[in-house]
Amino acid sequence: MPRQHLFEIKKTGYQTWAKNLEVREKEVVEAKNIFLFPELPQFKTLEENIADFSVSPDRQKIALRHEDGTSWNIKLYDIGRAVTAKLAGQSNFALKDPEFSGWTWIDKNTIEISAKSKDASETYLIAIDKNPPQLVKKIPPEEEPAGKEEPEEISAVAAGENAAEEKPGAPRELARGQNGGADYYLADDGFIYNQENGGEPVLAAAGRIDVAAEAGYKLEIFGDYFFVAAADRLMAIRKDGKEFEKILDGAPRGTRMAPNGKRVVYWSNSEIWIFHLEKKTDPPTADGGEKVFIARFSEKITDCDWFNSDYLIFVAGDRVRTAEIDNRDKINFAEIAEFSKISGENSGEGKMFMDQDKKILYLLAGKTLRQTNLYE
Repeated sequence: MPRQHLFEIKKTGYQTWAKNLEVREKEVVEAKNIFLFPELPQFKTLEENIADFSVSPDRQKIALRHEDGTSWNIKLYDIGRAVTAKLAGQSNFALKDPEFSGWTWIDKNTIEISAKSKDASETYLIAIDKNPPQLVKKIPPEEEPAGKEEPEEISAVAAGENAAEEKPGAPRELARGQNGGADYYLADDGFIYNQENGGEPVLAAAGRIDVAAEAGYKLEIFGDYFFVAAADRLMAIRKDGKEFEKILDGAPRGTRMAPNGKRVVYWSNSEIWIFHLEKKTDPPTADGGEKVFIARFSEKITDCDWFNSDYLIFVAGDRVRTAEIDNRDKINFAEIAEFSKISGENSGEGKMFMDQDKKILYLLAGKTLRQTNLYE
């Protein structure tokens, strides 16, 4: 009969989905793409004595920092082949008793690793697409011999292939982003410009923001929208828009586009939101540019990702949980894991990575990297 009905989907060994939906006369009410998560996901150990991990930009490889109490080294886990290989370690540095000080992915095939001792530091670039992986020491500019050219594999990465060429009177770059081969940057005049192959900058959007040099801006492009993150807010504007809209008040922790490319999740320390890049016609409907509030937590949100295009997976405090994006009635959450329970210790801020292609969740709890397939 036309009224509110409670709908439930249950299966033994899985967490229940439930939602109150309004049934109207001569109308169809539907809920699509519902996923049931196991009550007790089974995790298996992948690597032990792991202090940290970092995922490649193409999400196909995981760099692992291995520490056993006496030494440290960097390993690489190939997701597609499910194999681990050593890349580098303390012995590769000329320093005395080098301590690991930092790493970053330059691109999908290059990792930059730094170490330091009491009086000095060194940085190496590791080309992981070489067999065996190739290490090249990165020489600081002040130590470059006069008239000596930098090795090709260093200069392309260190200088930045897409760095904007500064010209007299040209707006100075604050943050850079790419999308579909197009190169954009946020300038110190508050506008976003498109600059191809070192040519003249062209205004990419009419909207302008008030910039501050200390704000630490980040520019990302999702579909037809520019996202600009500052220290205390997140803003968005369509490429054909006239004004920026503040879509998050407070320090943004991250933004990620859904696998189907139709929406973006963004979050702060306490809130998770969805931004629709285009019109959504299936229930619940949404307009392009519409924001949807998902949840607020008292625990700190340390990571968030898409489980698939209809569900999120995130870390809040000590727990890993999932959330649907269907905000009719109440949002269904599923409990996946507690870091302290699976590691046997208080692990502090746990870390996760969701491989959407293989449907495998990776968790670093304590010093052990574990994985589980929530589809099995």
